[in-house]
Amino acid sequence: MGMGEPLANYDAVMRTVRNIVTPQPDGLGIGARSVTVSTVGLVNGIEKLMDEDLQITLAVSLHTPDDQLRDTLVPINNRFKVAEVLKAADAYADKTGRRYSIEYALIRDINDQAWRADLLGKLLKNRHAHVNLIPLNPTPGSKWTASRKEDEKEFVRVLESYGVPVTVRDTRGREIDGACGQLAAAEA
Repeated sequence: MGMGEPLANYDAVMRTVRNIVTPQPDGLGIGARSVTVSTVGLVNGIEKLMDEDLQITLAVSLHTPDDQLRDTLVPINNRFKVAEVLKAADAYADKTGRRYSIEYALIRDINDQAWRADLLGKLLKNRHAHVNLIPLNPTPGSKWTASRKEDEKEFVRVLESYGVPVTVRDTRGREIDGACGQLAAAEA
């Protein structure tokens, strides 16, 4: 995750996944349920993934429940809107029996408002989905920063009020600039 769009390089990613899940000595022998493939929402890729007959976890980097903001944060949204992405993820869950993950990086004053949590809760209520909230890690030169703790807690509270399972990702590695989103080269 975080190194490009896996479903845009579908064949190579599936070769790798099969090498990971194939029993030893031909593969690594890691259980498919321990493997996650992340996407920004390439619907055609999710549909192909359904036909692989693998019990891998699908993670969808949604980052906002509304198309207006997602068009700016996740440019592929101009092609695959939120409703289409969730429909494909639901079909994946129905076919595999696996709960999918909604990845949501909380960005202060951009996508962390309670009304967006309310909209996300309404969208995900009664779906076989789990929300993984990701506090934004500080990155030199970025105009964005992490949400305030009170906004993060309210976001969680609103989602839980809809019965949507939610966790907040741990931010390990922040002190060495090795946390999610921080792996970038620095010049002296």
